Amino acid sequence: MRVTETGGSAGTLWAGGTADGALLALPAEAQPPTQYSWWVWVLGLVLLALIAGWYWWVLRSTRPHAPGRSRRGDPYAAIRTQHLALLDEAQQRFESGESDLRALHLDLNHVIRQFATARTGIDTSSLTVAEFGRIEHGSALSVLLGDYSEPAFAAVSDAQAASAVDQAREVVRAW
Repeated sequence: MRVTETGGSAGTLWAGGTADGALLALPAEAQPPTQYSWWVWVLGLVLLALIAGWYWWVLRSTRPHAPGRSRRGDPYAAIRTQHLALLDEAQQRFESGESDLRALHLDLNHVIRQFATARTGIDTSSLTVAEFGRIEHGSALSVLLGDYSEPAFAAVSDAQAASAVDQAREVVRAW
């Protein structure tokens, strides 16, 4: 192999010696790998964290949550408290003698319908007991309102006032 210098201002060296007389360029000196700046690593880590956070948010927001467990507290706590207080007032009126068993059941019916309206956003004041079964979580309400129908509209009833109020409280607390 022979090395010759060709004319020019750069003084480039060429290597020759191939069978056909072609000249080959000499390889340049090896350079060490370039190091990334610190901010490139930080940017990469931030982007990975953002991607992981986005996946977490998508998975969490699209998964159904347990019906008994709320993600951010109970959004219906104020409504429950208000209607439990109305149930207590109806029970106190009955115990003080201001209302009879029929009036108590009418009051309970009214409070439960108000609670269902506040909870569903549907005016439930004129729904029948069968129609309550078609709304979400309405089966417990339809059973309860069905139980209230007889004492509310009968001249004489064997219904128990304490159990009726307790059932109403249980439905308000559970739903």
